[in-house]
Amino acid sequence: AKKNFAENLANIAHQLKTPITAAFLSLQLMEKEIPRAYAEQVKQQLKRLNRLEESLLMLSKIDAGTLPLKQEKVDLYTVLNLAADNLNDLLRKNHISVDIPENGCIEFWGDLEWTMEALINLIKNCMEHSKPSGVVHCDYSGNPLYAEIRIWDDGAGFDTEDLPHLFDRFYRGRCAIGDGIGIGLALARSIFELQNGTITACNLQNGGACLK
Repeated sequence: AKKNFAENLANIAHQLKTPITAAFLSLQLMEKEIPRAYAEQVKQQLKRLNRLEESLLMLSKIDAGTLPLKQEKVDLYTVLNLAADNLNDLLRKNHISVDIPENGCIEFWGDLEWTMEALINLIKNCMEHSKPSGVVHCDYSGNPLYAEIRIWDDGAGFDTEDLPHLFDRFYRGRCAIGDGIGIGLALARSIFELQNGTITACNLQNGGACLK
């Protein structure tokens, strides 16, 4: 059943790709003839569809066991900064900053690119729930057994009813913000689990949501 589900996801993703590509090309041809504001709205919706297609394809690879994962030394400070850099435009648009202290060289064996992809989703989630002009905080530590990353915001925290379901696919919380479809945290969990990791969510005592 899981194999069939993975195949269905892959088929849906591939079916989406052709019309999305065609729509992008059509928009480029039309941009000189339609108002800029309309063109920008259409472009943003197409980008959202493109992210959906990429996420579905990634989920299908995870379910099919075909997601290519490298085994290399991954420096936590480096991968956190790479993830934050990928969100620079979005962070500036929302007036949110990211704080990543340098705690020395702490490494684990895993895949740099896919770990970065997972962390992008975690930082983005915290960004969306931060206070206006807030800060997303990152920290990391390590010991001989494992490495740990913590990412938290200064917002209102998770709704207690959402906590058991945050990492379920396509789950949208009661206070969901943005145009997501509930895939980001589920993807992050799958990527960490494929690298023998875990992920949990909690509310901080002084306020804010924490993912680690």
